[in-house]
Amino acid sequence: MTNTWVCLDCGGRQDAAGACRACNADEVLDARKEDVRGLMADVDLRLGDRREARIRWTAVVIAIAIIVVAWMVPGYWSLRGVIYPGLPFLVDQWAFMAILGLGILKLGERVFGHQKRFPYLNEQQQIVEP
Repeated sequence: MTNTWVCLDCGGRQDAAGACRACNADEVLDARKEDVRGLMADVDLRLGDRREARIRWTAVVIAIAIIVVAWMVPGYWSLRGVIYPGLPFLVDQWAFMAILGLGILKLGERVFGHQKRFPYLNEQQQIVEP
């Protein structure tokens, strides 16, 4: 296996120990060791979780903002009883926010989904050559 030394900062691979050639990080790690591959998988998992949380919070804020702006549209509240029956305690508005937020979340995950830092690491934590 060539390029067995991996940089955790950028995901770059190289064939010798030392400073990373891609990002000039201090040290690269030997990907032949099982604990290093576990660390690489953990880094990918944490980055994915962080991105997912950002997308989720953004979807919630956008969904709430859209419904609140809709409340300001003239005639919105009068259509509430005509087109569909309004539910008590604005449950229908909360349902619209939830459905809209879920749709924005799925769209955000599709467009801005997690891109792995170590795409050459498979599920069994083995290095796969391209």
